[in-house]
Amino acid sequence: MKKIKQFAFLIYLVTYLNTSSAQPAFTAEVSQIFPSFKFKDSEGVKLNSEYQSLITGAYGIGLRFITEGGIIFKGGIGMRTGGANLLYDETNYSWKLQYGDLKLGLGYRVNFKTVKPYITASGYYATMLRGTQIINNEHINVLKSSALSNRDYGLVFSPGIDIRFSKFISSFIEFNYLLGLANIELGSNQNAKNSAVGVSIGVAASLIEK
Repeated sequence: MKKIKQFAFLIYLVTYLNTSSAQPAFTAEVSQIFPSFKFKDSEGVKLNSEYQSLITGAYGIGLRFITEGGIIFKGGIGMRTGGANLLYDETNYSWKLQYGDLKLGLGYRVNFKTVKPYITASGYYATMLRGTQIINNEHINVLKSSALSNRDYGLVFSPGIDIRFSKFISSFIEFNYLLGLANIELGSNQNAKNSAVGVSIGVAASLIEK
């Protein structure tokens, strides 16, 4: 958590120094994501490959600032669904976890005329809004059972491209890699962290002429 706070302070500092010349825009995006878990048992053995990814989605809205030099500051709120499937000792397990999250990030964009490649790194903090664990045919409410933590935080790395359509409107497509840093496993010596890859498409509407 300390690293996340330091990252947020760095974002604030850079933003303060650059927003006077920055180009603001509202953003909206939808994503196809493939979530899973990074897992270590009580003996420290990694079982990442035992988990099968789900196919889920995410969406969000936000605000970004891009300076004339290409420095990006972005922030936003959104919803995403995480989880995984597992077959272990002839028992089927499945988790489906819905999170609401807040993101703050920094990045850099190459300001070509029409197609503009970029990369960003964002810190996120998320709260679980709804969660279901299925063991064979038995459904368990994760929030009521307190089987998993309802808090998550980590980093998201996103290379992508902006495509300009007009002075005020552009679209973007990006690849996302989510790296959870919080152990969401409660009451045991095991360690489980969220992980996901995905692709997002979105639109950015500038508040001033590009």
